[in-house]
Amino acid sequence: MKNSSWTYARKISQSFCLALFLWLFLQTEYRGIDQLPYPVSLLFRIDPLAALADFLAPGPFGWQVLWPALVVILFTVLFGRFFCGWICPLGSTLDGLGKVIGRGRRTFSPGWRRVKYYLLIAMSAATLFGVQLLGLFDPLAIFLRSLTLAVYPAYNYGLNGLFDFFYEHEVPLLSSLAKTSYPVFRDNLMAFHQPIFALGLFTLLIFLVIVLLEKVEHRFWCKNLCPLGGLLGICSRYAILQRTPQELCADCQLCDSLCRSGAVRESGHMRSECLLCMDCTGFCPEERVQFTLRTGADNDLGVDLQRRGVLTAMASGVMLAPVVSIGPVTHEQNPYLIRPPGAVPEEEFLQRCVRCAECMKVCIGRTLQPALLEAGPIGLWTPLVVPRIGYCEYNCTLCGQVCPTGAIAPLKLPEKKKNVIGLAVIKKDRCLPFAKGVECLVCEEHCPTGEKAIVMEEKEVLVDGELRRLKFPKVVDKLCIGCGICETKCPVEGASAVRIINEGESRRKRAEFLAGPYG
Repeated sequence: MKNSSWTYARKISQSFCLALFLWLFLQTEYRGIDQLPYPVSLLFRIDPLAALADFLAPGPFGWQVLWPALVVILFTVLFGRFFCGWICPLGSTLDGLGKVIGRGRRTFSPGWRRVKYYLLIAMSAATLFGVQLLGLFDPLAIFLRSLTLAVYPAYNYGLNGLFDFFYEHEVPLLSSLAKTSYPVFRDNLMAFHQPIFALGLFTLLIFLVIVLLEKVEHRFWCKNLCPLGGLLGICSRYAILQRTPQELCADCQLCDSLCRSGAVRESGHMRSECLLCMDCTGFCPEERVQFTLRTGADNDLGVDLQRRGVLTAMASGVMLAPVVSIGPVTHEQNPYLIRPPGAVPEEEFLQRCVRCAECMKVCIGRTLQPALLEAGPIGLWTPLVVPRIGYCEYNCTLCGQVCPTGAIAPLKLPEKKKNVIGLAVIKKDRCLPFAKGVECLVCEEHCPTGEKAIVMEEKEVLVDGELRRLKFPKVVDKLCIGCGICETKCPVEGASAVRIINEGESRRKRAEFLAGPYG
């Protein structure tokens, strides 16, 4: 087998796109100014599955951000699944890692290909009726989520350890090189703080399972499970680009055994399954294979979606919505469920968020963490404010800048400083002045609001039989925005003496908050 000029062009495109997305990923970081200079969320702006999730969510479609995804769909309708073969970073990663770990030669039944279409239909139906699961299976979300929560923290940890070693131990040449290169890495290629995420191992294991499926079959994920591939396959069914010859040649049939997508069969070419990798133009020793514009009818062999399977998928998605909806209202049951500033109301938030983890990647204070079950089973990987780990920086608006679907609205800094995400509550049984008669001013000192939301009241109290004047913290409810720095900085070990709850958050109507759960 030889590589054709198309194969070289495709490999260059894959390498360039993967490098571009990784570079934008590294730029999704605070670099000294509260404004990101690059379109760091480009990967999701060109994501048709993110556009579908946004379209099916309540509220207006985000044309200004997601119009590139519509361009991708248009070109897919015209030419086929070029995105999967030439651009998709997860597909490129699978191609690269597949060469390292080895690829399986097993060929699965064509019925497996229906799974991705059934997944797409079921999740679209569920989204239409209020339960958005597209982000859990979106390959671009999986790719970025794995980088953010698992790979990037390990990368930073390793680099910091390496530089620390060469700073502490004088190694000829290497130590001087490390000291010279460290500012470049620190300012451009490393995180502002060491990233820490709770679901890093869980996320990495899922990514590794997808990679290890290459040992079973080349591009198993793309062929059988990827809902984005299903969406693009539907769009490409009548593309004008066709392969000739469409059937396998009787004297060769190398295409059948070597095609990465298994799109060439004896009975015809499966255009909706073809990734347009163009490798088959180099398979044929007689150089018979070409891709040309279709001029008339052809015998395209599409995936046969069974009516029973389609109806079952639709019914499953439709039934999922009411089952979830009749459960307890999560943000009322869990007072510690706090969303980022600018987040839309919870019901809409869960429908808009595609679990891409861009907001977590860019968070300066490291407060944004992926949810496990805190927001219910459908809230997996959605961003939570966890103040004991980190706080919401008062002068930062980055999370709203990177959100591709409007789940977190972009806020100007004056708006952000007034946006309430929660309310601080003093736990007197743990607060040092109340519980132990020991003076502590940490929460008041760190409170960032213009007029302090935590003030100190001086009182005379009896401590161990001795009358003392102590200062006790008090939260001014109307001034507190719930940034969480008081909880982060509280010196009490274990659970903080100050907790942030989601009372009074701006995304809920004030009338709803004042009325309480009983109206």
